[in-house]
Amino acid sequence: KIMGLDTNNNKAFQIAVWTIFIVAIVGSLIWMRNAGTAQKPTTSSVADTDLLTVVADDYATGLAGATVTVIEYLDFECEACGAYFPLVKRLSQEYKDKVLFVSRYFPLPGHKNGMTSALAVEAAGRQGKYWEMYDLVFEEQKKWGERSAADPTIFERYAEQLGLDMERFRQDVGSQEVKDRVLRDRDSGNQLGVNGTPSFFLNGKKIQNPQGYEAFKALLDNALAQ
Repeated sequence: KIMGLDTNNNKAFQIAVWTIFIVAIVGSLIWMRNAGTAQKPTTSSVADTDLLTVVADDYATGLAGATVTVIEYLDFECEACGAYFPLVKRLSQEYKDKVLFVSRYFPLPGHKNGMTSALAVEAAGRQGKYWEMYDLVFEEQKKWGERSAADPTIFERYAEQLGLDMERFRQDVGSQEVKDRVLRDRDSGNQLGVNGTPSFFLNGKKIQNPQGYEAFKALLDNALAQ
């Protein structure tokens, strides 16, 4: 015995202490590595830059060729997107001569009418009424959101309300071309690491969702000043 302990027990105790010490060291190193990674500024790869390039058939409002661009990936059934809708609309009007605002589809699988609403908005866009349908589905979101099943008739009523050619609207909603257009946006979002909505990219970098009008305005003003 050593200091009143059985030698075998003492060795086991020492092994246990060293094991805990080594685990703690390794854990600390991993934590510091991850913390260092998290603190690095966000950078965009060449692929990301390509994905965030505004193209001819993107739905955009504001100043074409602006030095500041905001791209939003959204789901029309997303309540958070609905909450940001009036904020984004207000800012797009106030900064229409300075900033380009781009809207992209990102229907979430958990929303039964996420894809259905996106197809309807895209079909309306084929008749020159994208923004009118965009506004309408967000303004009416509380009436149709969070249903247990997809219901295309909801959006057909909105299309009628906007005076669209209904035969063409139904054909477009059911077409592969319109579906592919929606999926193109969603796929680009997936490649950019979008995992929730709304997701905003300011001049090619993903930003934390601003907490209100003043915070979002400050981001835009700062980008314009650079």
